[in-house]
Amino acid sequence: MSAEITFNTFFAIARQRWRLFLAVAVLAAATSIILSGPSFMKPRYRSTATVYPVNLNSYSIETRTDQLLQLLESNSIRDSLIEAFDLAASYEVDTTANGGYFALYNEFNDRVEISKTRYESVQIEIVDENPRVARDMVNAMLDQVNLLARRLQREKSREVLEIAERSLNHARYKLDSVEARLNVLRRDAGLLNYESQVKELTKGYVRMLTSGTSAAQRETVQAMIRELEEKGGEFHELTELSDFFRTNYDRLLTEYEKVVNDMTKELTYVNTVVYPEVSDKKVYPVRWLIVSTSTLSALFLCFVLLVWRDHRS
Repeated sequence: MSAEITFNTFFAIARQRWRLFLAVAVLAAATSIILSGPSFMKPRYRSTATVYPVNLNSYSIETRTDQLLQLLESNSIRDSLIEAFDLAASYEVDTTANGGYFALYNEFNDRVEISKTRYESVQIEIVDENPRVARDMVNAMLDQVNLLARRLQREKSREVLEIAERSLNHARYKLDSVEARLNVLRRDAGLLNYESQVKELTKGYVRMLTSGTSAAQRETVQAMIRELEEKGGEFHELTELSDFFRTNYDRLLTEYEKVVNDMTKELTYVNTVVYPEVSDKKVYPVRWLIVSTSTLSALFLCFVLLVWRDHRS
C-alpha cells in the first residue's frame, strides 16, 4: 500500500490525469444537457397572485390572513381544481391504482404553493407545463375561495335565519291572536277607542240628564256605558298588548330582513393586488444548475475513484 495521501498526491493526480478529467467533464456536461432538455424534462412555468382577505369573519384568535390560508388549503378547492383541469391526466397519475390519489395529491402540493407574506397578504404560486393553464388555475383558485367563503358564511346565516324566522312567526301568532279578540270586541260591542268612547258617553249622559231626554234614550246610553264597563277593561288591556306585540314584531321583522340580506348578498373575499399572468420564462428545469452540478459530481467521483485506485496499488 502506498504512503499516506496528501494534497500533493491530489495535485499530482490532477496533473497526470487532466485529459481524463476533461473527457469526463465533457461527457457529463453533454449528457446532462441532453437529459435536461425538453424531450426528457418538460419545462414548467409559474403564475403568481397576491391577495388580501376582505369580508371574512374571524372565528377564533386567528387573523383574517390565516383564515384565508386555511380556506385556500381546503381539500374542496383542491378537488375542484383537479376535476376542472383534469389534473390526473395532466400529471399522468393513474387514480385507479393503489395509492393513486395519494400520488396525485402529492404532485398537486408540489406544484401549488400558498404562503403568507410579511405584509399580511397571501401569495399563490402555481407551476405547470402550460403557462396558460398555470394562470387559469390561479384564477380558478381565487374564484373557488370566494365560493367556499360564501358557502360557509351562508351556512351560518341559514342557522340564524331559521331562529329569526321562528321568532318572527311566534310574534306574529301572538299579535294575530290579540287582534282577533279585538276584532270581536269591535264588532260585537262597538268598541273602537276606550278612552274617547268613555269620555264622550259620559258627557252625553250628563247632557241627557240636564236636558230632560226621554227615558228610552237614557236607557240606550246606559246600556252602552254598561257595555264599556263589562268589556272596556279587556279592550283596553288588549289594545296595549297589541301595541307591545306590534312593536316587538316590527323589531323582529327588521332583524329577519337583515339576515335574509346577509343570506343573499354576493360578496367577494379577496382583493387581488398582483394578478396572475401568462409567463414567458420557464422556472423548471434550471439547466445551468443541472449541468454544473452533474459535471462537478462526475469530476469528484472520477477523482475519488482514481485516488482510491492509486492508494490501493
